[in-house]
Amino acid sequence: MLYPRIGLPKLGSDLYCLYMQYKYVHCLRKAGAQVEILAPDISVEYMAGMIERCDGFLFPGGPDIQPKLYGKDVEQGCGKPDLMRDAFESALLGAALEVGKPLFCICRGMQLLNVVLGGTLYQDIKPRQQCKHWDFWNRASASHSVELDTDSLLSGILEADAASVNSIHHQAVDDLGKRLWIAADSPDGFPEALEIEDYPFCLAVQWHPEHMAARTPAQQKLFRAFVDACR
Repeated sequence: MLYPRIGLPKLGSDLYCLYMQYKYVHCLRKAGAQVEILAPDISVEYMAGMIERCDGFLFPGGPDIQPKLYGKDVEQGCGKPDLMRDAFESALLGAALEVGKPLFCICRGMQLLNVVLGGTLYQDIKPRQQCKHWDFWNRASASHSVELDTDSLLSGILEADAASVNSIHHQAVDDLGKRLWIAADSPDGFPEALEIEDYPFCLAVQWHPEHMAARTPAQQKLFRAFVDACR
């Protein structure tokens, strides 16, 4: 398959969401993929059709996930969720996991992966953080370093045991979901990447490689590895 088809859930319709969506699409196309934007639809027929049609799925950044999905009450600092995205993306991710589709989960996407597999989230890390984890205006450059597990898929792709990454999040993984392990962490101890034990291909990162890829070729390698796995 020369140009694998990647399913990308729609971020929204306003200009900000369209801009953010474009960054993912550009990196995927540069890596040799076709991209299909998936409108939120939780019908069985639509879900089954997308699982059959797409060779892999990228789960993007976005608003906070509703705490009831991981068994918690809303705490101070938690943002307003997008209930439709929560329902659609959690169902789609669960279906993709069942059949072993290649996955690339970014920021909210990594948090969603943890929640779908039974984990929990810190609803606001600001009182606990020691690094700058919300640095939107410098999203094209690095905000802090991460240490990589040298046995991880991520370390193999980047050919490194550390990386410098951007940071645009105020929530983080707390309790790990089933079969997940931490492939990278921040200097202040928050998970920065997750992988799934005995899964064909899953990259899950807390940072936003789509904003760094133009200036930092190593970050484009993540998209290329994902697309190659889908191919």
